[in-house]
Amino acid sequence: MKKRGLLYLAAVLFAVYVFIFPQEANAHSKKSPTQKSAVQKTVSPQKPAIKKKSTPRKHAKPLSSEAELKKLLIQKLSRTFPQDELQNFFSDERLQLDRNIFLPYYPKCTLADDTERDHRGYFDPDCGILIRTSLDRGKKYIETHREEFDAAYEKYGVEVEVVAAILRIETNFGGYTGTRSVFNTLYTRYILEARRRKEALIQIEYFLRITRIGEEDPFALKGSSWGAFGLPQFMPYSYWHFAVDGNTDGVIDLFDPADAIASAANYLREHGWSDKEKDRKNAVWAYNHDYIYVKAVLAYFNALKKSRQDTEEISSPETQQNSP
Repeated sequence: MKKRGLLYLAAVLFAVYVFIFPQEANAHSKKSPTQKSAVQKTVSPQKPAIKKKSTPRKHAKPLSSEAELKKLLIQKLSRTFPQDELQNFFSDERLQLDRNIFLPYYPKCTLADDTERDHRGYFDPDCGILIRTSLDRGKKYIETHREEFDAAYEKYGVEVEVVAAILRIETNFGGYTGTRSVFNTLYTRYILEARRRKEALIQIEYFLRITRIGEEDPFALKGSSWGAFGLPQFMPYSYWHFAVDGNTDGVIDLFDPADAIASAANYLREHGWSDKEKDRKNAVWAYNHDYIYVKAVLAYFNALKKSRQDTEEISSPETQQNSP
């Protein structure tokens, strides 16, 4: 009995010990994580990872030759135009690179004594857009095409003076619209200007659409060294989206004053022209992304408007009656 009592007491004490110190009790019956890991390493040691040699990435060789780039251009255009039509067009002997479009042009200013000097830009005091002869030319052009300007204002709500300003600054009212093949210019920029290739592709696509619909010779149209054409100097994309038939003869001809005036007015209207100065700047900026250009157009617009108002006041019957 005494031995059994001692065993019973020992069991009770062990139960109390396990209840109070469970972690220590488990430590006696289980291996430590370190011991377990050591056993695993002993039983199945891990083999060192074998590094595979990295294969260098192969980059596509950039296209450089005209033949390669022309082939790519035809491939991209074939999504819109028939392949055989493109092959015939791009094999035309008149298709050629015109590297002269990259040559700088330095206009001259002829002074009153017939001497010449370099032109100093839009605001040249002797040859700029704000001199009297320039403003008089604007007033005369508006009077000559009064019917076309009035029709454009009634339809698009854009003042006649700003349309005249666009035509004055772009081509001097049609005095110089460019002498380079529009297509060869766009083709040259696609081939030789990698950073402008995407834009050139877009312009070429719309140019071909225009000439295809009108059944015109693509090499006959002449324009600037950027590919713009007509009195308002529209790029093909702008022609396709904003040019309109001002005289309703069924043909949109930007070398015709009626169509040129209506198209320029429509472009400005579509780009937010209003009586607010900010909207006016934004509309002209859309026409040409150049701050000096925007300043020049709005300066000529305001000066021409004031000059025409002054002329109307002087020639009004009331003014003539009150004059001495």
